[in-house]
Amino acid sequence: MIASKAAIAGKSIKVLADAGVIAPMSPKKIAASLSGTIRWGSTPAAGYTVSAVRRPDRTAIIDELGTVTFREVHLRSNAIANELNDAGIGPGDNVAVICRNHRGFVDATVAISKLGANVLYLNTMFAAPQVKEVCERERPVAIVYDEEFTDLVKDASAELKRFVAWHDGEKSISGDPTLDELIAHGSKRDLKPPAEPGRVVILTSGTTGTPKGANRKQPKSMLPVAALFDRMPLRSETKVMVAAPMFHSWGLAHFIFGLALGSTLVLQRRFDPEAMLDAVAEHRCEVLVVVPVMLQRALELPEEAFTSRDLSSLQVIAASGSALPGPLATRVMDRMGDVLYNLYGSTEVAWATIATPEDLRAAPGTAGRAPMGTVVKLFDEDG
Repeated sequence: MIASKAAIAGKSIKVLADAGVIAPMSPKKIAASLSGTIRWGSTPAAGYTVSAVRRPDRTAIIDELGTVTFREVHLRSNAIANELNDAGIGPGDNVAVICRNHRGFVDATVAISKLGANVLYLNTMFAAPQVKEVCERERPVAIVYDEEFTDLVKDASAELKRFVAWHDGEKSISGDPTLDELIAHGSKRDLKPPAEPGRVVILTSGTTGTPKGANRKQPKSMLPVAALFDRMPLRSETKVMVAAPMFHSWGLAHFIFGLALGSTLVLQRRFDPEAMLDAVAEHRCEVLVVVPVMLQRALELPEEAFTSRDLSSLQVIAASGSALPGPLATRVMDRMGDVLYNLYGSTEVAWATIATPEDLRAAPGTAGRAPMGTVVKLFDEDG
């Protein structure tokens, strides 16, 4: 067993080097990166703190408002975190976030991480009673929300500190402070890392009742990520179109991978199949992150939607979140190339198996094989 663990560790280091997570740097950057990693661990705070040193002027986010660099995300999240701290939010507090895919989601997540508080992601498809019930059970002290969800969070957030992440006009009409205002007024100074890192709370799908919060501790090393990179060729400093919602496991996973890889996240607040293909073509995205129904919607477009756009930059289409029908997998690869990867997992345990394009050609619809270091066991009613 010891030899096996050593072999896995050795292979993991090679995988991380091949992916570009471990790369040559100047002594000054090595020292600063190590310092950031030691201080912040493997948290969203660490990801942008280290990337602000390694690649400060590289674009971190592309959304409807334009671009934001890694240095800017670091400073923006510092300002938000300092303002939230002044508002009485600190280590161990739960902060609810109900946002679509945009820079505010990232800013809020990183700022909350820097405080050592816990992020509770709420599904943007929830009805008001679900939001209220989840908040009553998980007991957040504050909520960060897109202004379009004002009525949705009204009953749940009467006693909470409230902050607006996205608003469509020049100013928010809600009367609550916006993240932009916190960024403008807050101190950009670095924060002292908390004694204990905050957790990420992702809600289960709710197939057996009201969605429950699944606590996910930050991994203590990069080995779990290396296992996935070994099966799915994600590489550093690529552009990643995250079409899947980031409030749930699959979209959030690629946000986390992007922290390690220094990826540029390409984000759109609402899914539209043509707009998704436009973004891939315009920004030359190497990775597209989807749930299977998004692929189905895209393939319902006329063939011209694909032939009129240059999608040749795509190296990985990463699908998860529900079963991938075999015929759909074959059609996607016939139309977009053998770049489709299918992941099976759950909110509670992350990934269990990964199918490569070769696996999907051999057995369309397969959930694939367990990556290195992963053990899969099947139990009957008697255990």
